[in-house]
Amino acid sequence: MTGFQNTVLFRYFFFHWLFRDASVKELYQRSAAIAHNKANRHHLITYLRRWITLTLLMYFFGIMLEQLNTLACVFFYTVAALCACTIAKITVAWIFLGQQNPQRNL
Repeated sequence: MTGFQNTVLFRYFFFHWLFRDASVKELYQRSAAIAHNKANRHHLITYLRRWITLTLLMYFFGIMLEQLNTLACVFFYTVAALCACTIAKITVAWIFLGQQNPQRNL
């Protein structure tokens, strides 16, 4: 991991450090990784709330700056759109980790 990935700010917004890689070939390691990831699924709701808050703040700043400076509002709207993509990713991960019987490729 790089230096930035160890910072509190990175861990506050990005959740990848909580989960293990489930694409290993060993059956027992894959099973343990999936069980670990399912056990940490509840943390995704916290990250989802953080990203929704950030998205709403960026939209709010974009609306406020729309009348004053068009270029500045474009920046905030772009960041909000990128945040919306992250919200979609977190939601999909939360849904799929909640499934009881995941598909297995044997």
